[in-house]
Amino acid sequence: MIKRVSMLLVIATLLTSFMFAPGETSADDGPRPWTKPVEKETSEAIKGGTHKKQEIKFGDGGVYWIHQLTAQQNQQPYVVKIPVRGDQATFRYRAIAENKQPYWAIVPLRDLHTLPLASGFIETEGKSIWLGAPIVYAPMGNGTINEKKDMALPVTVRKSAGGYVLEASLPIRAGHVSEMWALESPEPLVVWGQEKLDSIWLSLDVTDNAKWLYDGYYYKSPSTYVPYTDTSYWRIPENYVLHSFMYTGGSKAAREMGYVMLKASLKQQDQLGYWKSLPRSEWLREDYGITEGFYDTRFNTGAAGLMLQGCIQYQEAEFCESTQRYALFFQQHAVGNHYVIEGDRPGWLVADYALVGKPSDTHVSLNHQLAEINFLYRSYLQFGNPTDKDLADIMLGGVVNLGSKWIVQNGDLHYAYYPNGSFGRVDYPYLTYNDLLETQQLYSQLHGMEDATLAKLIESKLAWMKQNNVAYVSTK
Repeated sequence: MIKRVSMLLVIATLLTSFMFAPGETSADDGPRPWTKPVEKETSEAIKGGTHKKQEIKFGDGGVYWIHQLTAQQNQQPYVVKIPVRGDQATFRYRAIAENKQPYWAIVPLRDLHTLPLASGFIETEGKSIWLGAPIVYAPMGNGTINEKKDMALPVTVRKSAGGYVLEASLPIRAGHVSEMWALESPEPLVVWGQEKLDSIWLSLDVTDNAKWLYDGYYYKSPSTYVPYTDTSYWRIPENYVLHSFMYTGGSKAAREMGYVMLKASLKQQDQLGYWKSLPRSEWLREDYGITEGFYDTRFNTGAAGLMLQGCIQYQEAEFCESTQRYALFFQQHAVGNHYVIEGDRPGWLVADYALVGKPSDTHVSLNHQLAEINFLYRSYLQFGNPTDKDLADIMLGGVVNLGSKWIVQNGDLHYAYYPNGSFGRVDYPYLTYNDLLETQQLYSQLHGMEDATLAKLIESKLAWMKQNNVAYVSTK
């Protein structure tokens, strides 16, 4: 993976260090049954451009909406009005301290003329709104946008007879797109006061380094990507905020926004079953001749794993079908792009990257290989397709046939295996350790015993972590 972006995989594990029930909870009667939401999308020509709106209504009275204004000519802003009843309404938002650490700032609406340009929660009696920050950007192509911070207008707070009216003015400027989203509920979206849950939400970023937009989850572009600017973001297949929603849950916001995000991911899945990385990676082009629109196995397997979790949690047929389409695609990729590793059992190592339709001869990262094995085992447990388990077993054979060759002299593990049979690069502090633990657990569940080689790799990695004071954080 691209070094700057792939470190997110390490950061993402912090978001799932505490386990909560995956669904919405009610203090009175426990989890509420999930019913399929009603979705509506409209598009209309307006003066100066096009206005699109998506709305998803949930069975408990909650609603998600997002507005998108695409401009061809300069016009007056499009105004979205949001009524808020009650004099005691507050705005809770993720602020950044001088030491660069996030903290919760809570401000009464009566003290504000405009909201800070940040995502946050409007909370009052009988109403809770998770409000995204308004954003203006210029499309750059290849799934990349260039944010124009100086063009975004803050949300105005106006006093009304019954409370307040929030007015979001979305600029209509030629060649630019303006967006804003919200999740509204008659009940609290997050029940604050649980220290671990508060901390997890504080870690979730959809304003600064990440953006939630009409067509999905974007992250700050690596400098090795094309196109690139200091303020560009690219649509990344694996959504780390969604990862937290799927595996930590604990709130209405997580349950309902998790569904919204999965639906957006579903629309980005290619007909072949995978999610393209649309920008060009300069180092992939230079090292392997892979250009834009490439296939990244870790990002894709992460996206498919979230879809699998959504299949289980929401019992949504589209999510289940999406998971199976990806499993079939990955099987085809593995058959066409692997290295045979001789040993006591059949063994393959599967190439990390590809330009679909062309043979791939890239390296194999241990963490990629393990994540793919784990997905296939979990897919087998859910759907019972023996091909998933058989391929996972062969891929695990590729890992264990190399055995101690993965271990560096200092006890750490090599990051990757290369086509010429060599090893290289420094491994992540604990990401691969978490992957190994999950592989061992799934293997034991399916085969009735642990794998001795995996145990040896786990032991060596853990000893290195302890020696280097690496804090262990579980992913699931």
